[in-house]
Amino acid sequence: MRIAFYPCCAEDFEMPTRLLSDYVDHIIFCDKNPTIRSPKNSRQVTATVQLIRAPAQDAVRTIPPINVLFYRRDNPEGEGGSGLFVLGDVFLRPLMGNFCIDGGLLITDGSNSRGGNFKKMISASGLQKFNRHFSASSHQPLLSEYGLWCIDVSAHQVRSEKE
Repeated sequence: MRIAFYPCCAEDFEMPTRLLSDYVDHIIFCDKNPTIRSPKNSRQVTATVQLIRAPAQDAVRTIPPINVLFYRRDNPEGEGGSGLFVLGDVFLRPLMGNFCIDGGLLITDGSNSRGGNFKKMISASGLQKFNRHFSASSHQPLLSEYGLWCIDVSAHQVRSEKE
């Protein structure tokens, strides 16, 4: 089963469910707000959904291995903002421990990137961090219509000194 994780989702369920159904079988939405209603499974999409009501930092320790991180429309402060830098090192490091060893995909608009991680991920050379390599996918089906980048996440290959 391929699994997506969407931290700090608020009540952003419908569009992500439709978009992610092409990539995964199950979507784990997460938000610390206890008043958010659970998303409904839909007959129009194949992915099942669930909501974890907890801070994303805590949820990362309990979720199963994931194939996709979906993250958009967040800001560091203000109304509706999580204040969590999901694409920053403090959150991204433990999350990569939950990413499937074979790699996966980030689907994001670059919200709350810390330390320039997002800009490096979509650059020509990509980003090497946390024993992973992040690089913009050659195919970007969600960029023009939704402003979402697809970023491949693969296991970082350490070259031997002989190469």
